[in-house]
Amino acid sequence: MPITQQLLKKTIAKHTTLKNRKMKIKKLVSQHRRDFTALMECEFCGHQEMNHSGYDDRYYHDNVIPNMKCGKCGESTISKGGEIERTATHYPEGYQI
Repeated sequence: MPITQQLLKKTIAKHTTLKNRKMKIKKLVSQHRRDFTALMECEFCGHQEMNHSGYDDRYYHDNVIPNMKCGKCGESTISKGGEIERTATHYPEGYQI
């Protein structure tokens, strides 16, 4: 496993509460099974953009969203060293739909 992935996993494990999540789900527009569309908002500059390829599982919420870069300012939770919020999923982990 590359060193950057190891550091990312350690960071995620260390920070289980989120105070400074940078790209966040502002509004869930639609969801079908685990696929969702959401309005995302950057907490650095307030820019909003649609995410049409969301997936409602632990990996997506803990790894993908914190690495999302804002289309306007280019920042992400990881790039600014922010803490990662543990967001609940609609379905329990491991539940097959």
